[in-house]
Amino acid sequence: MRTGRILSVALAGPLVLGACIGAFDREQSEARPSPSTAASDAPGPTGGDRSSLYGRIAFDNHDDVWAIDADGTHLARLTHSPGPDFDPSWSLDGTQIAFRSERSGEPEIWVMNADGRDQRRLAAGLSPAWSPDGSVIAFAGPAGLSVIRPDGTGLRVLPHTEGGEYPSWSPDGSRIAFNSNLTGDHVMYIAQADGSKVEDLSRAGEGWQVDWSPDGRSILFTSHRDHPDNYTDIYVMRPDGSAVRRLTRDRAYTPAWSPAGDKIVFSAPGLFIMEPDGSDVRAVHTPGVSETSLPDWTDWGRSSRSIIP
Repeated sequence: MRTGRILSVALAGPLVLGACIGAFDREQSEARPSPSTAASDAPGPTGGDRSSLYGRIAFDNHDDVWAIDADGTHLARLTHSPGPDFDPSWSLDGTQIAFRSERSGEPEIWVMNADGRDQRRLAAGLSPAWSPDGSVIAFAGPAGLSVIRPDGTGLRVLPHTEGGEYPSWSPDGSRIAFNSNLTGDHVMYIAQADGSKVEDLSRAGEGWQVDWSPDGRSILFTSHRDHPDNYTDIYVMRPDGSAVRRLTRDRAYTPAWSPAGDKIVFSAPGLFIMEPDGSDVRAVHTPGVSETSLPDWTDWGRSSRSIIP
């Protein structure tokens, strides 16, 4: 549901994981325009009727997790810890958010209520992704992709996923897309939910921060394949790695589908929403928030009541 460098092939422990995080953060910074150029380089919003936008979007801004309604209202800062908090992922019912925190000095998976209360640690790792049925959270752990229950029990490492990061579940929960460098830089993969039958999607070229569409037919990803200066754009492909299309041309990154699959939210470096074909780009008004990343969109409202009939 998300620009960065891939983890090393073998995440042997917390120190290695931390070093990999540093590499990720450096490239994330390189991939974003500086504040002085952000206004000119960001996609130009075309306006549009915001009344059709629904649900709530969680995202990170300068090392804290924030949330905002998709129509640009009810902006709220959810974390205030002394260490970085980012990379949020909504639970199925929209009542909880999993996120990555480095308040201890090491990357860890934490969970909190949708209003930021009751924050609790689950495990060492990064890039959490809640399963479609809400039963487990997938994440990049020291030994590979792992899953854990929201209460912190049932930790399990998925075989054959060493170096994997940024998992994204298929809508039926049977498969997980992710990126890694098992056979090359920025290679994307799909595995069964138990870690078996890993498929190499290198035919699609480099990519990372994948996000599977709600209908299961498309996968979004970030890539700098068309930018010699290392800036990134957003692309879409079929789950078999075919039919790759470029959606943005404005230094965009960290895409995520809307719950219905009819919109895409992304950063550039503010928060933007566009159609699935890359048209009708709209800026989400986030007063006082200049730089965003890693958004995730839920169709549940601030009162934990479904907005979709």
